[in-house]
Amino acid sequence: MQSFERILIMKKSRWIDFGVVCGLFFLAFMFAVLRHDSQIKTMDQAGFALTMPITAMKTRIMLFITALGSPQFLGPVTLVMMLILWWKKQLGSSMWYGAMQFVGYLLVIFFKTSVMRPRPAHRLEKIGGYSFPSGHTFATVIFVLTILALLWPHLKSNWSRLLGGMLGAGWILLIMYSRVYLHVHYASDVWAGLLLALCWWLVANSQKERFMNWLTEIQK
Repeated sequence: MQSFERILIMKKSRWIDFGVVCGLFFLAFMFAVLRHDSQIKTMDQAGFALTMPITAMKTRIMLFITALGSPQFLGPVTLVMMLILWWKKQLGSSMWYGAMQFVGYLLVIFFKTSVMRPRPAHRLEKIGGYSFPSGHTFATVIFVLTILALLWPHLKSNWSRLLGGMLGAGWILLIMYSRVYLHVHYASDVWAGLLLALCWWLVANSQKERFMNWLTEIQK
């Protein structure tokens, strides 16, 4: 059975290369934001335009959806997932996927406090902090990829794998949309969050086998 990682990249070197490319695009976004690039402004204005119109019912729905992508929600869910994996005697996977979420989020905090981009005006959700990159998007991407990685060996048919991938991608895009709709992020923030998450996932997971071997050795 091919692993989820092989389905994504097939070869470890290409897997790392794609992660590096995502990281470079993320840095390009970051420097464009820092320079107040006109193309970023155009992108952000287009993002707000795509989320129109704003209605009371739509806002309530978006507030519910966006809460499911928050680190405050996904953090405890990840802990439950770690406990289930530990209970199933998959200590390595429990530790690894927990680290992917919690250690990875330190990257979000680092870049938020480095760029210090103010959030958009006229926010529909009460929230503080900085805007770039989107922590909701980052946490959701890592969580979705983790769930797909765990479920992939159990999805026997191509259509079930395709459906799983489409549902995961759709959920990520919905979280991204909700953040822009609520005016708590610019479009460039959510795309940057996606790129940073893909970079972290792809590059870090290239070391998963080495981590598992190390863990096996110390348990002997």
